[in-house]
Amino acid sequence: MTTLVAVPGIMSDHRTWQGVIAAMTHQFQSVHVADTASDEALAAMAARALGATEGDLVIMAHSMGGRVAMEMGRQAPGRIRAMVLSSTAAEPAAPGESEKRYARIAEANAGMAAYARHWAPKVVSKAGAENVGLLSAIRQMVEDCPPEVHARQNLALLHRPDALAYLPQFTFPTLLITGSEDHLSTEAVHAEIARALPDAESQIVPGGGHLLTFEKPAEVAQVIDDWLMRRQLS
Repeated sequence: MTTLVAVPGIMSDHRTWQGVIAAMTHQFQSVHVADTASDEALAAMAARALGATEGDLVIMAHSMGGRVAMEMGRQAPGRIRAMVLSSTAAEPAAPGESEKRYARIAEANAGMAAYARHWAPKVVSKAGAENVGLLSAIRQMVEDCPPEVHARQNLALLHRPDALAYLPQFTFPTLLITGSEDHLSTEAVHAEIARALPDAESQIVPGGGHLLTFEKPAEVAQVIDDWLMRRQLS
């Protein structure tokens, strides 16, 4: 049995991937949405997702979820048939990052609604920032995230490992997808990840921002469908 595991990013839940999954033509025997809200470390999030599933896995992961997916690949490489990484990165924490993350935690603790209004326009494309419905849906998802979960996730990211050190050990195929207007997980960032992987392909979705799966679900689904078919992973 092959299970599709969908891993959301920070302040996100099943809504991250629901539009993509609904638009995909490839069907899996089961679908599991990983819990990234309950643990204080990426490795623990990965272990939770692995423990909640059985058998072979195809993983689709976004942003912070991509780092969780890489941890899943490190912990259980024999179970992973394929991995799709959307708008993510693999490097360790940068100098000065701690101050920025604690400032974000403080801002969110002061009010998730205000935090959501500030955050949403920055994770979509220029056109997406003018889409009232899209921004409203993103803000609602962020507002539904308790501040303590946001804090846990930021601390997990702050203490993240250098995934680039172990990516060369992955033997399964990996697809990297980012948007042409993603200023966080850029084409260059994904290229660095692809160079570390033995079997990787990178694709760019035109007109997409960082929250690519939310903004361009049909386009992302098509890219994944085509890749799964070419790699005979359906």
